[in-house]
Amino acid sequence: MGKGIERAGKLALARFISLFLSSRRMAAREFSRLEVSRLLIIRQHHQMGDMLLAVPAFRGLRTRFGGARITLLASPVNAACVQRLPYVDEVLVLPRTRGLRRAWDLVRFVADLRRRRFDVVIVLNTVSFSVTSMLLAVASGARLRTGSSSAPFGHDLTSRFYHLDLPLPPREDLAAMHESAHNLHPLAAIGVKVTDLTSVFVPAEEDERECERFIAASFGARGRFIVVHPGAGKPQNVWPGSRYAEAARLLGETFGCGVVATGGPADAAALEAFLEACVDRPFVLPCPSLGFLGALIQRSTLTLCNDTGIMHIAGAVGARCVAVFGPTDPARWKPVNQTVVAVRGKDGNVDSVSVDEVVAAAKALIGG
Repeated sequence: MGKGIERAGKLALARFISLFLSSRRMAAREFSRLEVSRLLIIRQHHQMGDMLLAVPAFRGLRTRFGGARITLLASPVNAACVQRLPYVDEVLVLPRTRGLRRAWDLVRFVADLRRRRFDVVIVLNTVSFSVTSMLLAVASGARLRTGSSSAPFGHDLTSRFYHLDLPLPPREDLAAMHESAHNLHPLAAIGVKVTDLTSVFVPAEEDERECERFIAASFGARGRFIVVHPGAGKPQNVWPGSRYAEAARLLGETFGCGVVATGGPADAAALEAFLEACVDRPFVLPCPSLGFLGALIQRSTLTLCNDTGIMHIAGAVGARCVAVFGPTDPARWKPVNQTVVAVRGKDGNVDSVSVDEVVAAAKALIGG
């Protein structure tokens, strides 16, 4: 209810602001003649997977605007995913805006954006339309504004706010389109051409060192271990903890691996269910930093998880991972890496996935 009112308020504000905008419409071919030295990308999605699946789009923009300084504006939730991404020069974190003090933080943030004098701002919206991102594009003071069209989401606002609307694919095409290709689709109109759909995640050096110390202390310098992340942001994506425990036991016995269990703030119930079902208590890392977790997964023998952000971290560091899928189609949402294997319930239900299926997929992956 509250979010609906907030969104309606933002839409009303955007329509009011549009009355005072004078945006010269431009054709996509005009972009080929632009000299861009300062580029701002706004990507505000709050899901970690959505952010990492957009990395190929950032790679494409780096290639397309090779001489530009590229700034990425991200939400506080996902900024850590892209802090050391090689395709952007800096990452700005949008401040939280609830409360008067934080509202003042937003004012100062926008003032800092305007001082940077961006030539172009590109808003990357795909699975949803963000009014906030569109308003930030105007607030940035960039000379030219472009981004994904709002038309598929039932609004004509971007045609008033942007100098150039970038087309999204027809809905009937999405069923056969990987989400990374979905992110790239609108950018093709301005000359972005990329075939590499892999993602990238780079842990900090301190995270690498801390991870090495943890592994040496827990398993020995050459110890083998499995990472189990039994939680997920969406309840329908959570495979039962007892099955994770059985799969981890069987794989640990087969490959001589220890087990590390991880979880975030929203994973407490799933993590507790997994731990209660374990015969031998694993090492437990509640709420590790994202960089440490990426380094840990990269060094693991295998990661077991649901269709959640941890799966995308595994794909981005090139680690072996078996992910349990339910209602979501892995053809669209699984990382493209062959090191990440999806096991999906035949009826679109995670409860339909058996321990034997997960263990068989893991053995094939580790053996390969």
